[in-house]
Amino acid sequence: MPEFSPKVSASLARDVYALTKENSIEKALKVLNAQYGGNLVFAEDVMLKAKTGGPWMIKCRTAFGFTLIGKGPLQGHAVFLFRGTQYLADWLTNLNISVSRSYSGQPVHDGFNLAFKSMEPQLKEFMGTLTKNKITQIHCVGHSLGGALATICADWLRSAYKIKPYLYTFGSPRVGLMGFADYCTSTVGAERIFRAFHKTDIVPCIPTWPFIHTPNSGMDYYLPSPGIVPGAAYHSMDKYVESVSGKNWQTLGAIDSEKKTESGVVQWLKSSSPVGLTITALEWLNQALVYVLKKCLNGAAWVISGVMGSSFTLMDQLAYVLKKGIDISEGVSSLVVHLIRKIMEILGMKKVLKAADMTREFIRNIFMRLQAKANEYAKAALSDAMVKGRAI
Repeated sequence: MPEFSPKVSASLARDVYALTKENSIEKALKVLNAQYGGNLVFAEDVMLKAKTGGPWMIKCRTAFGFTLIGKGPLQGHAVFLFRGTQYLADWLTNLNISVSRSYSGQPVHDGFNLAFKSMEPQLKEFMGTLTKNKITQIHCVGHSLGGALATICADWLRSAYKIKPYLYTFGSPRVGLMGFADYCTSTVGAERIFRAFHKTDIVPCIPTWPFIHTPNSGMDYYLPSPGIVPGAAYHSMDKYVESVSGKNWQTLGAIDSEKKTESGVVQWLKSSSPVGLTITALEWLNQALVYVLKKCLNGAAWVISGVMGSSFTLMDQLAYVLKKGIDISEGVSSLVVHLIRKIMEILGMKKVLKAADMTREFIRNIFMRLQAKANEYAKAALSDAMVKGRAI
């Protein structure tokens, strides 16, 4: 098969951290070349380096990945390999996330986009070597922030070079809004996108809506992990390698997460059963928010995409639409009230309120508090998983 197996792609996403774990670049390159037996050549001149400085630029003490040419059994293959970083927490926990346009013109997280663009000159130079090396398949691989960069890279390859790469991400945050997920899924192809995530890995749960995952159709690769509360252990690449070892993509694809139907979402919203801040609750809440927004916008939740102008943050737009939904009809108003009450319950707040109490500012503040709470978990997980792994 032309795609990499789960074990091969996960091992690459793990092994790139040699850049931060070894005490020198020379030692890291020696370890990597020995590990891959010359089938992939790791060298200083193919290391990806990003500019640093400013709130949205990468802060790291060494290279951020590699552009690799396959040899031997990997002849004809090229790999764009990206690593994660502790500083992903700084980006994901910013409460005023902005969006910018990817190469395909679609809205993506501005921090991820700027980081990728800072590497673009190196990537373009590498692309000029593909014909000489008779490359027929390109693979974009990454974990955590590296997964976000790999996703933008796949979109760039398809849009700029008309190449359909394979994309493999592990524990990746959400990268773009609906337009990006739609475009990337349809042009790269859902069958070429392998997004693996552990049940209790908090990083794939953020940034919160309106950011969504790519692919937004086809298959995700859900990996069970113990417990219901977000934690750090299952964000590490060691755990991802452990979870996929001995399995193929078909086997992993057969492991289903709980499907959430529209009727199930409505039942969850109206349920009086107690709910706390768990991974399951966040999953239900995300589906419920999409459902309610579609009711508010006559089936077009994707319009929450920055089109209201730069003076409106994504949270401003969300609050605006939900407040408008309260005035549409009694049925839609009831759904908005149930949604806000559910969020308040998850946050441990007293949830006695009526539609008349819901001003735009109130709704915005509730969502800001929810995002801040989810970000607390994410920052702790990233700090533990990445700092211990020296991913700085």
